[in-house]
Amino acid sequence: AGQDINGPAVEAFAHSFREYVGTEHCVVCNSGTDALYLALRALNIGPGDEVSTTPLTFAASVNVIEHVGAKPVLVDVEPDTLNIQPDGVAHAVTPATKAVIAVHYAGHPVELTAIRSITEEFGLHLIEDAAHAVGASFEGQPIGCGTNLTAFSFYATKHLTTGEGGMLTGDPELLGRARVLARFARTREKFAA
Repeated sequence: AGQDINGPAVEAFAHSFREYVGTEHCVVCNSGTDALYLALRALNIGPGDEVSTTPLTFAASVNVIEHVGAKPVLVDVEPDTLNIQPDGVAHAVTPATKAVIAVHYAGHPVELTAIRSITEEFGLHLIEDAAHAVGASFEGQPIGCGTNLTAFSFYATKHLTTGEGGMLTGDPELLGRARVLARFARTREKFAA
């Protein structure tokens, strides 16, 4: 009694993952898709908002944008890395643009310096889709170690798999919001026997 799905084995995995990525905070999710969805919800993105992303990705990267009621704006990719084009991101910005979901395609890191510069210039949120980027790094920093909300997947086709599952790393305050959303505002203490 009093045991929810985030038991000792999950907590041990989360601890190991945090150490591996080099972050102090994370939210365990049921999938990488759920991690992306929670990122958008934690940022209060919804109807009337636009989110730029790449068309060269799994459907979930776009589906979560639609699921929160926002409009996906597809930006072309670089011919060599197949990652989203920073210049394309800048050209796609409108007054309704609130965020960019940058997909680290096939584990190859997005040009984060250029994307961050654009998101900072326009006051946009940056979400990283790192479904295939466990173990990748950009300029010597592991993907997922910073304050951008970063979604990982542990589905059976990923390099690190738990069969299912996902993880969200990033800013502790935003992760706090995501954690509340993930647990439907429940805390473990409410269910203790």
